[in-house]
Amino acid sequence: MAELGGRPRLALASASLAAVALIGGWTYAATLQPAEYDPMVDSISALAGREAVSAWVMTTALVLTGIAHVVTASSLPRLGRAGRVLLAGAGLATVGVAALPLPSARESRPSHTVVAAVSFALLAAWPWFALRARRMHRVAAVAAATGVALLALVAFGPLHWPFGLVERLVAGGLVLIPWVSALTAWWVAGHRIGSRRVRGALGFGLLTVVTALAGAAATAVAPVTAQTRHYQAQVSLNPDPFASSTLVAPTVFGDVVVTFPGRAPGIRATPQIRETITDLLARPGVSPSALAPGPLELDHAVRSAALALGLRFLIGALLVTALVTLVAHMRRASTLRSGLRGLAATGLACAVTGSAMLTTYHPDRATGFTSTGVLSTVQANAGLLAEVEARSAEVAPYLTNLVALTNALQGRYTPTEVDQPVALRLLLVSDLHDGNQYPLMSSLVAQEGIDAVVDSGDLTTFGTVQEAEAAGVFTGIESVKVPYFFVRGNHDATSATDTELLDRLAKVPNVVLLQPGKDTFVEARLHGIRIRGVNDTRWFGDSGKGTWVAQQPAIADYRAAFDGEPDPDLLVSHHPVVARDLPAGVAVHGHMHSAFLEGNRIQVGTFTGGGPFTHYVTSEDGGELTGQPSAFDILAFGEDCRVASLTRFRFRNLVEGRPAYDDVSLINGRQVDTRPVDPDRTCSARDPLDVTAVPVPTR
Repeated sequence: MAELGGRPRLALASASLAAVALIGGWTYAATLQPAEYDPMVDSISALAGREAVSAWVMTTALVLTGIAHVVTASSLPRLGRAGRVLLAGAGLATVGVAALPLPSARESRPSHTVVAAVSFALLAAWPWFALRARRMHRVAAVAAATGVALLALVAFGPLHWPFGLVERLVAGGLVLIPWVSALTAWWVAGHRIGSRRVRGALGFGLLTVVTALAGAAATAVAPVTAQTRHYQAQVSLNPDPFASSTLVAPTVFGDVVVTFPGRAPGIRATPQIRETITDLLARPGVSPSALAPGPLELDHAVRSAALALGLRFLIGALLVTALVTLVAHMRRASTLRSGLRGLAATGLACAVTGSAMLTTYHPDRATGFTSTGVLSTVQANAGLLAEVEARSAEVAPYLTNLVALTNALQGRYTPTEVDQPVALRLLLVSDLHDGNQYPLMSSLVAQEGIDAVVDSGDLTTFGTVQEAEAAGVFTGIESVKVPYFFVRGNHDATSATDTELLDRLAKVPNVVLLQPGKDTFVEARLHGIRIRGVNDTRWFGDSGKGTWVAQQPAIADYRAAFDGEPDPDLLVSHHPVVARDLPAGVAVHGHMHSAFLEGNRIQVGTFTGGGPFTHYVTSEDGGELTGQPSAFDILAFGEDCRVASLTRFRFRNLVEGRPAYDDVSLINGRQVDTRPVDPDRTCSARDPLDVTAVPVPTR
């Protein structure tokens, strides 16, 4: 038996615990989440967030993983001091990730992000330092290269890959590096399982399972697009064992889940509405049957998707074969034998998976069909969609009367700082998504003395002028009468160069585009208040990933255009990235469909409950439809050019004709706008609107 020092059995046990705790923890915790949690998109940290129902599971898993890394660092044989310190540090950082949970699934926390990044970096770096310190066996070289590659994947990976998938691939790979190192040390120490023939069979079985998992992962990394005339779907295999023999189709109204007997990999098909449906919806008297794809369309889409999935599965499995062959070459073992064994495992994985899917996914074998959310209710009550505008007109007086009552109460109970002359009163709205509630908006403008409307984007759903015309968006905006400041959202274009919606809005008399084109910004002054804005660089149908990177060119152009100029009193953007990165007295954005306030950053909720396509959600008891909470804000600037007050309104049940407020809150402007008073500035309601175009300098 080779003498390596250390405690290889303990190292293997602790490294195995780390892998099982982390991967098993996030797998089990995901099953406890509500239907809207998507492990392909949402982060692992969200499972341990303060509001997550699975917080105790994921927190326990992270703590166990961190402690196990520390034990592995202390017991792994022939590991240099630098390698031990880094691996133990990674374990402590993992415990720190658990100790600094996210506030919610949709909010970030800088300290959490920093500690998680440190944990990833140390897990990627420790094999390299161990290799340099003691000339570890060749597996350390492979581990070091793997760690660096995984770290590069999370930092520079393709922007279209789902974040949840990338994070799980990287975290899973990094937690397996100590396990592989411990297993190798245990093996070199002379420990064996069974005879040579038994070990060969077990190794081949394990290799077959790994190739199958790699094949399924390849379909998730590069999903197949299946299309019919009006719909398309991103199709992939789901390696989650809890989802075997299940077809899941998530939609904005809920999930369709079809179960089958057998043990085939699960299928995930994410449907999307193609922009071509706009023309069909604009026709009068369109029935639901006209929207449904025909049998021949579906058959063609299924056949093409199956072939493409099989090809991706094969490529993913062959990558494992290539890796096995490379490791054999580095160990100076038989490259040919290892390659043939890998090919045999790949063939077996493809044959077993393919036959399992062919025998499982037959329509006549389905054992269950369920739909979460309100799919069946919406289908049975399609006429509700036509009632949005009518309901808006009917309940507008009700809502505005409540606003008036709230104002009266505020006049009695507000802080003295708020009770001052107002120079400018703005109605903040966002994410209308084709919802025609302009009668309500006009009533608020008239009865509340609103001087202008600020719309932070996502006016449409599919980004086309045709749908906006069909929904009456342009005539609705014009009916509001006051200036209408607008920045483009990610649903307001069909490509990176599409400006048709902006061009059409420019023809509406009261619209002020704060960024009318890629190379031009606008500074608007209304009643002395400086207002600027930045368009979202994304569009309907893009990957939706890499948001921070995607926004940087627009942020750089804005900085160049206004270099040396005073910061605006109000900065308007669609995505929170821009609102966080650029200085302003107060920054306003939408996109998140929920009202939120952080420092001087105002996150505006959706004025229409997300619009007619995403308005409906179920009540807790599974009963009748209830509206997604709608929201708007009234922002008032005082004569000192600073924010005097922010009044926030959230209401629901607009479509049902039973509107009710969730809450109304008044926030002292001094909590939002903390700038000192500028004695050289005075703002007045008598100052007219002035709009100045500011070009981006040529670089």
